[in-house]
Amino acid sequence: METIRVGFVGLGGICRTRHVPGLAAIPGVELVAVANRTRASSEAAAREFGIPVVCDSWEELVAREDIDAV
Repeated sequence: METIRVGFVGLGGICRTRHVPGLAAIPGVELVAVANRTRASSEAAAREFGIPVVCDSWEELVAREDIDAV
């Protein structure tokens, strides 16, 4: 099975309650990175959901070679 690596730009309410849990439940989906409005917010979301990479901007996130979908 191929892994799909996902990054999040703006991990707010709907993402927290719907998208993250839904994607995390799918075999072969890996939550890789997050970029919120502030670094502190990104770090909190990363800790909460076990996302290993925190990016300082959406531009940094979408430029990453290890992300398949945003």
